[in-house]
Amino acid sequence: MNRSVIAGTGSYLPDPIVTNQDLGRGVGLSPEEIFKRTGIRERRRAAEGAAASDLATRAAERALEAASIQVGELDLIIVATTSPDRLFPSTACQVQKNLKAPRVPAFDLNASCSGFLYALHVADAHLQSGQVNTALVIASEVKSRFVDPNDPETAFLFGDGAGAVVLRRDRVTASRGPKRGILWTRLFTDGSRHEWIRLPAGGSRLPTTLETLQKGENSMILQGGRVFRAAVREMTRTFQLALEETGFTAEEFTHFFFHQANLRILRKVAGELALPSGKIPVTLDRYGNTSSASIPITWDETVREGKVHPGDLLYLGTFGGGLTWGGMVIRW
Repeated sequence: MNRSVIAGTGSYLPDPIVTNQDLGRGVGLSPEEIFKRTGIRERRRAAEGAAASDLATRAAERALEAASIQVGELDLIIVATTSPDRLFPSTACQVQKNLKAPRVPAFDLNASCSGFLYALHVADAHLQSGQVNTALVIASEVKSRFVDPNDPETAFLFGDGAGAVVLRRDRVTASRGPKRGILWTRLFTDGSRHEWIRLPAGGSRLPTTLETLQKGENSMILQGGRVFRAAVREMTRTFQLALEETGFTAEEFTHFFFHQANLRILRKVAGELALPSGKIPVTLDRYGNTSSASIPITWDETVREGKVHPGDLLYLGTFGGGLTWGGMVIRW
């Protein structure tokens, strides 16, 4: 059978830093109050004129370099984003142009903060089919353009950034020892709760008008308390399902790359599952919630710090708007 293995990771964070001090005035909170609520001290902001494709291209270049793979070897490009350059054409088309990649399939995928995991699963299916040998999966977000600086639910949560991985198809045989690559994936959606995290205007249901701009309907709306409880519940259940269906124990995992939404969520999930905090890398304090890009950014940083080794068992867990959530088990 075919299995997708991770050939390389990459990420990119823009240089401008926005601190809690910078944002606290707009919402009437001190820097420490913001940190207590979220676990965030600072986040990055894309430079004026920079878009999701620009960040995605930089992350992709670093992933390709890490994988020692040339652009011409790519068979597929998927970009997960909820802050695309424009409604159409896709951000992936612009990334393909930027990279000077061959005319292979390139498309966007929107699953809110769960987008990276969804995109990784789609790429994995293409590789398992045997039609694709090498795939580039990127998550890139410029969410700062879609938040109300005076909204205490969202103003200080989101940061901009991009993360990427390169997948290669590997032929698995019984004599090759422990299985590598993507071993297990489960994805879930509950559209009945889609209004808990949303951007009301800008689509075909409610096009952008002067009225929507005046009402603030072109900025994100987040029902924080509801999202918090659902995120803890579903992320906990999904990992328990992973243990049931794979036969692994929690102790066998070396790293848990959870979506970096809120430090209180991470701590609550860790407590519910009795996971050691040392196995849960955290980048939220420095980069904020980078939405779909948070997992690949955190993953790449951990890899580049030399903390991920061949044979390590990794768990990726996410939750986001839609509502969407899921989990993935990978052998490095």
